[in-house]
Amino acid sequence: MTATDTLEPPRAASTPIPAGRGRYRLVVYPRQFSTALPTPAGELNTARGRRLDQKYDTVDELTFTLDGHDPAAGLVTELATDVILWRWNETTGRDVALFRGLVDHAEDQVSEQSATVTFTAHDYSALLGRRVTTGSIGSNTWTQVDQDNLVVYLLNRATAQMTNADGSVSFNPGAYLPLAAVWVNPDGTNRGLSGVLRDRAYAPGTVIGNAIDDLAKVQGGFDYDVLPAGGQTSSDSVRIFYPQQGVTRTDMVLVYGANVASVTRTVASGDYANYVRVIGNKGSADPNAAQLFSERWNTDANNVTVTPVGLWQNVENASDVSVQATLDQKAAGDLAYQGVLTPTYTLGLRPGTYTYGNPNMGDSVPLIINEGRLAVNTTVRVVGITYDIGDDGQEDITLTVGRPPVTLARLLAAGDRNIDQLARR
Repeated sequence: MTATDTLEPPRAASTPIPAGRGRYRLVVYPRQFSTALPTPAGELNTARGRRLDQKYDTVDELTFTLDGHDPAAGLVTELATDVILWRWNETTGRDVALFRGLVDHAEDQVSEQSATVTFTAHDYSALLGRRVTTGSIGSNTWTQVDQDNLVVYLLNRATAQMTNADGSVSFNPGAYLPLAAVWVNPDGTNRGLSGVLRDRAYAPGTVIGNAIDDLAKVQGGFDYDVLPAGGQTSSDSVRIFYPQQGVTRTDMVLVYGANVASVTRTVASGDYANYVRVIGNKGSADPNAAQLFSERWNTDANNVTVTPVGLWQNVENASDVSVQATLDQKAAGDLAYQGVLTPTYTLGLRPGTYTYGNPNMGDSVPLIINEGRLAVNTTVRVVGITYDIGDDGQEDITLTVGRPPVTLARLLAAGDRNIDQLARR
């Protein structure tokens, strides 16, 4: 599937789910180590507890459970099996691949009464967090290179792995990842280069997944996701959205009491800062040398007569940055994100509300809530979609809108970046 496949014109009438099957299909494949098209090994019709979590700029996660005695459980091997979750699209009259990923976790629970196994799979961008750059620092240094091409370079480095000492040992085909960069506009259509030029130096041992995410998060960066190919091509598309993912929708409104059945609203001070200080790398072993830093703040940090929130500070470590302009971009990007106190809404949609692509991740949609103390009439951005698939084929769709919640995985990833960042200049 290419980035433009999602824009196929709708049919005039809805096409019902074919007889004898459910809305969702879960198919297993042997893991790929080449560009050959994958061949299915079987279908997991007896899987229960299927749940797909998709979040903005984050790895997608699929979980499902099988009876340990079921022959289908033998089709799944940790680290060696891919799964594709298909959903019937009534608008286009065909299955759409919502997810393709590698099964990387399994938990067997055995008792005298039963044996069950719960599998977890993540899309292939998760493996970018387990790939590092090798080679000398000079071979990983780039000056005034378009950020789109830097992503292509990093993806290529993730796949073309060899020993660092002399490059005499190659880890191919074991290092193969079915990922290819695609540059797209906010609506998913193809585009040319962003025109945003960056200077970067990726030292040996730089975690490639972190390097891509760091590149995305600076001022003038981008959004990204993985669009599964569904077996139609050998590689899934790592879509690089510039300047951001998603469009403003005027064709739908989310209304509590109508198409929204439940609402959870969360406001967390930990997500907010109106002053950001970013510490860089001063490039000197002299403890008396001046510290390299950048600071940015909003007017509400000390404007208590108009906005009585006071000062909320946050300090971040960017030990890989040794150029002031890059550090300034980092600080500005952090403040743009953290400097707005944005509620997060978790919206449970009524059955039949959701159709594929309505909405898409990143889309901005109107939200109306008039209940209790909430009198909300605003526009929010879709930053998460959860598919809970019932054992009888029914689906419960939950949207997260506003700001992505801070998860433990994100906190741990941030710690890793603070420890071994040696990439930006």
